Amino acid sequence: MVEIADIDSLGRLEAWLNGQSHEVAVCIAPRAAAWVLPIWWHAVLSEDWARGREWTALTVLRCTLISYVAAKMPNEDIKRVASNAAATARTSASLASGAATHAAAAHAAFSAAFAASTAFSDEPVNTAFNAFAASINSASTAAAGSNNHSYSVSDPSTPAFAIWQSFRADASQMKDEEILVFMPLWQQGVGPFDGLWEKINGFVEGGDSPHDWQFWIEWYQALLDGRPMLGNAARTWEMLEKIALIKPEVWDQGPEAVNPMIHEIWDLVRLRIEAEELRAQKEAFLAERATPEQRSHNQPPGLVEAEPEIARHVTIIWAGLDEASEELAAKEPDKERLTQIAKGMLAALRAVAAYCGKLADRVIKAAASVIGAGVGTALLDHVANNGRLMQFAKDLLTWSVGGG
Repeated sequence: MVEIADIDSLGRLEAWLNGQSHEVAVCIAPRAAAWVLPIWWHAVLSEDWARGREWTALTVLRCTLISYVAAKMPNEDIKRVASNAAATARTSASLASGAATHAAAAHAAFSAAFAASTAFSDEPVNTAFNAFAASINSASTAAAGSNNHSYSVSDPSTPAFAIWQSFRADASQMKDEEILVFMPLWQQGVGPFDGLWEKINGFVEGGDSPHDWQFWIEWYQALLDGRPMLGNAARTWEMLEKIALIKPEVWDQGPEAVNPMIHEIWDLVRLRIEAEELRAQKEAFLAERATPEQRSHNQPPGLVEAEPEIARHVTIIWAGLDEASEELAAKEPDKERLTQIAKGMLAALRAVAAYCGKLADRVIKAAASVIGAGVGTALLDHVANNGRLMQFAKDLLTWSVGGG
């Protein structure tokens, strides 16, 4: 049996993979593709052979994202879209193989993504091996011009060394039921292609449509960092699955068609997270300061009697937050309803802010004197000065009217 510490060649890697479970092999492939993804991405942004063909990074990005999702949730729907992504990649790969010799590194990176997208198959060991071999080939070829020992696994200055080192770190922490998406992509935290990644960011930021590629930039950065992209692992997987399941014909139309749809999904899931967190804040506030009756009716404690106009607006805001959260949780949220909720919340928030701003401390002090224990001060601060509530209502309106 090959020990992890002894894996320093493709032959030993293959022997080790043959002793692993299906799940482990499937988890190796997307990591291998992600290591060298910047090589292809940078090439299509900067090299004449790619720009002349109007290629983009989309095919490789799609394959890599789907390979991660397929490793986590290999259901039939995901397998179907993974098959389609692999078929599309196969066609593109045949075109890429005819490019100039200096494109070899980019082509190998493409091959790693293609192999990863087929890792759900009945032969995951072979596909994981192919993805890793292509990754090593891409990294080594990219470095060959400046380093005669680019294939070396003992020279710390080579990309190949970094890949082998990161693979062994992954393998030592791998469990059958886990995918290593939330571990830093590089074992040392710094990868050999960080310079390319900085250039990619610069190209995107200075391009014609940086907003359209923002998701992909943040998604890959989260892979590098080893963290859930949305901060919430469950919601991150929910989002990635939805993106993976976008219809193939939309992907086939290119970035102009699919990137806005991806951004809308991204915004929706972020709204769901924010609604959940704001509701939790509200419930914590009410649990500490309100009676059971007030909590059940979204009634602001004390202000019902002391400041009825403010109380009415606060009730509208809190009820709107509850309604928005429930509607956002639907499989297909009703955008017209969400538009009305957002408008109602914004109007109420602005009314409370204007009222408090006009009367300033006199209102807060009067409320506090009637309610006691500073509840009035805390309530008005919670609502009028809660920038997250206002921003949520604005973002909700933007998304619901189609401007996400």
